[in-house]
Amino acid sequence: MRKSLLSLFFSLCATVAFVASASADCGSCSGCSAGTDCTSGGAVAMGDGAGVMMGDGAACGPTYETRTVMQSQYVTETRMVPTVQKVMQTRQRVRNVTKRVASVQTREQTYVVNVPETRSRTETYSVQVRVPYTEEVPYTVNVPVVETKTQSYMVSVPYTEQVEQPYTVSVPVQKSREESYQVCVPYTEEVAQNYTVQVPYTETVTSTYQVCVPYTETLTQSYNVQVPYTEAKTSTYSVQVPYTETVEQPYTVSVPYTEQVAQNYTVQVPVTTQVEQSYTVQVPVTETKTAMRSVTKCVPVTTMKSVTTEQGSYQCQMVEAAPAAAMSSGAGCGSAAGCGGGCDTGCSSGCDTGCSTGCSSGCDSGCGASAGASMASGASCGPTYTYRQVYVSNPVTTEVPVTSYQQQTTEEPYTYTTTSCTTETKTRMVPVTTYTSEARTNMVNVTKYRTEQKSRTVTVQKCRTEERTKDYTVTLYRTETKTREVPVTRTKMETRTKETLVNKCRTETMTKMVPVTKTRMEARTRTVPYTEMTTEARSRMVTIQKCRQEERTREYQVTSCKTEQRSRTVNKVRCETQQQSREVAYMVNVPQTRSRTYNVTVYNCVTEQVTENYNVCVSVPGQKAVTVRVCHQVPVTVTVPVSSGCSSCGSAVSSPVMMESAPVMEAGAGCTNCAQ
Repeated sequence: MRKSLLSLFFSLCATVAFVASASADCGSCSGCSAGTDCTSGGAVAMGDGAGVMMGDGAACGPTYETRTVMQSQYVTETRMVPTVQKVMQTRQRVRNVTKRVASVQTREQTYVVNVPETRSRTETYSVQVRVPYTEEVPYTVNVPVVETKTQSYMVSVPYTEQVEQPYTVSVPVQKSREESYQVCVPYTEEVAQNYTVQVPYTETVTSTYQVCVPYTETLTQSYNVQVPYTEAKTSTYSVQVPYTETVEQPYTVSVPYTEQVAQNYTVQVPVTTQVEQSYTVQVPVTETKTAMRSVTKCVPVTTMKSVTTEQGSYQCQMVEAAPAAAMSSGAGCGSAAGCGGGCDTGCSSGCDTGCSTGCSSGCDSGCGASAGASMASGASCGPTYTYRQVYVSNPVTTEVPVTSYQQQTTEEPYTYTTTSCTTETKTRMVPVTTYTSEARTNMVNVTKYRTEQKSRTVTVQKCRTEERTKDYTVTLYRTETKTREVPVTRTKMETRTKETLVNKCRTETMTKMVPVTKTRMEARTRTVPYTEMTTEARSRMVTIQKCRQEERTREYQVTSCKTEQRSRTVNKVRCETQQQSREVAYMVNVPQTRSRTYNVTVYNCVTEQVTENYNVCVSVPGQKAVTVRVCHQVPVTVTVPVSSGCSSCGSAVSSPVMMESAPVMEAGAGCTNCAQ
């Protein structure tokens, strides 16, 4: 755009320079006196109706020539643009697959078996033998002794007192408070609908209630008092008096002796046999299976996209300029200096020599109908036109193919190898050890005891019972009835009335709009009655029974025991240890080493190479045809003025105007015979 504007500016400057040079060359014309074809007054006639603004004197037209000027022009071209496409290719690769191959191996195992063996040994053992003996043993005897003691004790004597007791009473008090609450008021839109609302209001209701009123009465109360008194009593008790007696006592003695006894015992003898055993083996089996898998590919998709491009250009348009001043009879196309009278005044002496031809051709063609502007006798000159570059917008919308890649998922079959194990049953010989029971006999020395009866003299301590008496004092209580005045608080029921505020609701009909229902929250207040309990402090006289402590004395007898040391002869038996020996048979397990063979299934890992196919997305370069709008410099043929008319034909053109792309002037217009 900037280049096109600069080229247009330079072309305009060149045109203005040529016009200036043409107007300067018009002064060298020799005039009509020399017999040249010079017009004394007139305008330059254009082939397409374009005119040149006149000066003050006669119209002297310039000479034009054709030149080539470079002009910017947008051309739509198709160019090849490099592109990259994603193409899915299938390739192969070798992958290592590990398989487990089963093989059976025979191995030898050494094991140890314990074989029982009977052996004998001589062992020494100890025997406890009972030996009797006599021993003098001291002992302690407790002899009872009776003593009389005096004891002080405390007695609680009851008595009563009148005590003032404070107590509290809860008295109900009726109060009311203001309470705020929220009411959900519905309102609707669009459709009117009637609905009912419960509106709360308060009423005063008189109700009766029962009150428990306390009052105090004085009552005569009978009560019992325990009065102590003392009595003397005699009691009989028994006493155990010990004494000693000599008694003949028989006793039993166990005498040990040894006997040979045959003892039966059972021995487990091992027996090894070969038993056929069934076992299972997992044999690997390779299978080739076919399955479907999802494969995602990038697929090119060509869509048409509307693209709007600006293909406007600068065009040369003819614009009407400001109108020229009306030519009077002195200067213009009138009778004095116009085309009609110009020939009479300027060409009176030389019309036969060629002025008639110049006037007729110049005036008739300059102001005639062929010039495109009516310039008759007495009329004003026609409008003046000029050319200018105007940018004409030309938005062109074209459909351009656009290639995009979309992922498409397809199901493709593929094969894979699976290894599964099948169970096979085989047999083998396995050594099995069983044990058989054998009964055996051996002689065992057994120690037994025989019982023998013996007698001995023993001193035995016995007790005889003796009856004895004693005097003691007992404190008893007799019950006496007394009376007293006791204040008693009682209650009586009284009927009272109270006024209570009761909340009720009345039904009101309102209107709402349906189908859209909304609600708004409104804050309201109401008076709510409630009851509070007020605590009042009161006092009353209460009779309290108390006890005072009095100290008294009494005598009592205490039986104590006195310790005395005595001795006696006791027969005892002690055990003495004697050493004896005997033969004992015992079993010993002797280890023996044996060997056996067994089969073992061993799995070996074998690596194989497997060829598999896989897809690769490869970038492939290419070319794509794209429509491009390019600006080129195009040669344009332009007609420019190079000279103006002669000096005797009047003044030169005062304000020449250069038009781009002006057409060639017709023959006979302007100064045709002016010297260059």
